[in-house]
Amino acid sequence: MLKRLKQRLKHTLRLPLWLQSSAAQQGVMFVLVSFMSLVLMASISLAYVDYELGKQNREIVKETREMIHDSHGELDDDPIEDDEIMAVLTTGFVLSGVLVALLTAAIVVVMTRASQRRMSRIEQVLAAAAEGNLAARTGEKRRVNDLARIGVAVDEMLSRLEGSVAAMSDISANIAHELKTPIARLQHNLLNLKAAADESQSARADSQFNEELELAMVESKRLAGIFDALLRISQIESGARRSRFSSIDLTGVIATVADIYVDVAEDAGMLLNVDCPQQALMIQGDRELLIQQLANLVENALRYCPQGSEIRLSCETEDDQVLLTVADNGPGIEDAEKLRVFERLYRVDKSRTDGGLGLGLSFAKAVAGLHHGSIRLYDNHPGLGVQISLPTNCAAE
Repeated sequence: MLKRLKQRLKHTLRLPLWLQSSAAQQGVMFVLVSFMSLVLMASISLAYVDYELGKQNREIVKETREMIHDSHGELDDDPIEDDEIMAVLTTGFVLSGVLVALLTAAIVVVMTRASQRRMSRIEQVLAAAAEGNLAARTGEKRRVNDLARIGVAVDEMLSRLEGSVAAMSDISANIAHELKTPIARLQHNLLNLKAAADESQSARADSQFNEELELAMVESKRLAGIFDALLRISQIESGARRSRFSSIDLTGVIATVADIYVDVAEDAGMLLNVDCPQQALMIQGDRELLIQQLANLVENALRYCPQGSEIRLSCETEDDQVLLTVADNGPGIEDAEKLRVFERLYRVDKSRTDGGLGLGLSFAKAVAGLHHGSIRLYDNHPGLGVQISLPTNCAAE
């Protein structure tokens, strides 16, 4: 019953269609303000003039009575001066004009601020959505004008988009999870087949059979790695790993990565330089994920740079940001590819068979987002630079 009453009241209070426009509402408000201004000016002017004339009348009555008691007095032929009347009228109009101007200015300011708040809120929500926060909303409930309708439409769009993205993420995670078991069984069967082939004299003699078996095992391992990486990225993007945040030293993270890859780079004929401040840089984060993030970036540089290349791993602070950078002087990538490389399974050179999964930068972006940061690519002239920005509001006190 109460719900029906609310719906009926809402339908009753709904503005007519022609008035559900900001321009129409402003026009109606202008007419109302103009009418109220005229009424107010006339009322104030009449009240002020009536007061002044009453005051003059009382003085005239007083002077008349004095003249009656004093016969020697002279009667003034013009008791009310024209200048005084004009001064009273002018003062009344000026006073009413000032009050009306103040009232009009107040109404205009209130309306402008209301519209500006709506526009600012819509702008903030769209900016948040562009950053990936699809849960942001304008909070508009009623379609009272154009801006309110836009706010409601934005909220509805983001709700549907959030649902679609969540459904797609769930589907991807479910597919990866469902396929993980049969892939593991496939690997197990291939291992059993290889063991049986090793024991069989005829199978050992068939080199083509062994090559095909080895290739099948490599591809099954690669497929398992892809699904494991997809599941891990989905878990990171869900924010579940934030519960594992602790106070960590970023310089220690970089030192760990450097200990692993300095010798690897040397074996590959490259040089890995590390540039990091001596003092500790403490933040709240996931040490394991940050190490894996930097490791993926260094591995990408090692994979795609030629021998003799130099890779720089650095950490620094700038304003309210902590910057982690992995830069090389290799071939780099084209500007048109810089945005697409963050897509899952996207590879710049699809003809390469170097074992890359096309998920390294997707993983790095997910880890940066988990820490409320961002990641960007830039030209190192020559080469490619990857910079991760972590806001200082993640820093431990």
